[in-house]
Amino acid sequence: MRDLKVVLVGPMGAGKSTLGKLIADDFSWPYIDNDDELRTLNSLEFADIEQLPVAELHQLEQDYLRNVCQRPAPFIAGAAASVVDYPLGRELLKSVTTIYLRIPLAKVIERAGTSGVGRQALKENGESVLTERYNRRDPLYSEVATHVIELGDSADADAQTLKQYLMTL
Repeated sequence: MRDLKVVLVGPMGAGKSTLGKLIADDFSWPYIDNDDELRTLNSLEFADIEQLPVAELHQLEQDYLRNVCQRPAPFIAGAAASVVDYPLGRELLKSVTTIYLRIPLAKVIERAGTSGVGRQALKENGESVLTERYNRRDPLYSEVATHVIELGDSADADAQTLKQYLMTL
């Protein structure tokens, strides 16, 4: 398998961090986590990031994606759900191996919660916000993805599916 720059995309709760870490460990590649990198690159604590206005957070997430896409291969990285909302984010995702981790909307609603990075807008009307974002972003994720993986209920089985796909590249 050749060296790849793999970026995992999908809605919050899809399992980008969980699956990314599992696959990175299997391949002995670094895993680059969006939330951790936002903190490191911007010298912010998680609590500070959680309090940012949505537009400012999205800009930092775009900056992170630009930064990570410039790093040398191989790696697996998770990208914020919002990056597909912007032309630059979509362009960057098309420049690497982008895997869309697709889960049903009901799972997104079940898993998302209301606290943590990127969940500022979910404190009120969380389900309607998640539904709107899911419906708007789903076609965008598919547009930029090199491959779409329909996720099930088992992270281990999903990791195997992802690993098998990456081994074909």
